[in-house]
Amino acid sequence: MDEDRKKAYQDRLAARIQEWEAKIDQLAARARRSEADLRLKLKDEESDLRKRLDDARSRLKDLQEASGEGWEEARAGIEKMWVDVRDAWERTSRKAKEAGLAPDEGDPGAGKGNEG
Repeated sequence: MDEDRKKAYQDRLAARIQEWEAKIDQLAARARRSEADLRLKLKDEESDLRKRLDDARSRLKDLQEASGEGWEEARAGIEKMWVDVRDAWERTSRKAKEAGLAPDEGDPGAGKGNEG
């Protein structure tokens, strides 16, 4: 993979991390405004999503440092990780709806992942 494609992919990944951070911040803000019991229901979900984003940041760093076959392997792992992040977001969204918080729908990185 040439350097321009690697850089473009890394830039998209960094942007996707920022988009998810914004989504989680929005969810946390809604949770803070809700009743205490509703906040407790979503606190664990928020924590799980933030841990997943920390993992994404770490993988981005690994990706930036990788080359050749290592880069392709790291990229494949990242694609799998995003499936897990989307699944976690969907679970959190369902719980938020049940709690009456209704977060924004959808994956902020939708349509931005499988280019490369």
